[in-house]
Amino acid sequence: MRLFLVRHGQTEANLRGVFCGLTDLALTPQGVEQAGWVAGWLADVDFSQGVSSQLLRARHTADIILAGHRVSADSDGQLNEMNFGDWEMRHHHDLQREDPDAWAQWVADWQLASPTGGESFPQFSARVEEVIQPLLLASGTSPQSSDNNRLLVAHQGVLSLMLARLLAMPAAAMWHFHFDQGAYSVLEIHDGFVTLRAFNSRAVWQPATRG
Repeated sequence: MRLFLVRHGQTEANLRGVFCGLTDLALTPQGVEQAGWVAGWLADVDFSQGVSSQLLRARHTADIILAGHRVSADSDGQLNEMNFGDWEMRHHHDLQREDPDAWAQWVADWQLASPTGGESFPQFSARVEEVIQPLLLASGTSPQSSDNNRLLVAHQGVLSLMLARLLAMPAAAMWHFHFDQGAYSVLEIHDGFVTLRAFNSRAVWQPATRG
């Protein structure tokens, strides 16, 4: 199986640098353009399946990418970004002043602390893990098979955690993987073994040239 990972295009929350998990924002015009770039680079990929989070920014990105293909994207709530609760649409500078105790706990141990009124990291990682395991179990088809190209469109937190865990790294390793908007990454999964073939690529996908 070949898995194409794409982060949704730009939103106003990205421009403002605020926490945005379950807040359902639309793409900016730049975000729509970014999704169009990815669509062009992946135009020749014969996708057998597409999936996105339930949130508008991911669904719209997936729809743009798959517009010229024979499949459309299903939505999966397990791919939603982390719920930041009372921190949604707030900047960390404000949280340091307005919610100092919870912010200090988050900075000290983000894997155990929770945003006020939001989702804990163990809760978040558990639901993302429910997406990861079926991918590994369903990967028997050769990655070279053209009928098993899958598109997955989600969010920075989801994608970085997925990549770390698929590469058999601890959850904390997710911070090593920043998924750019207007780019795509590719994993090949065969018999439970995962190979990273491209990361934040901005070129036409040409599998024949990639060993």
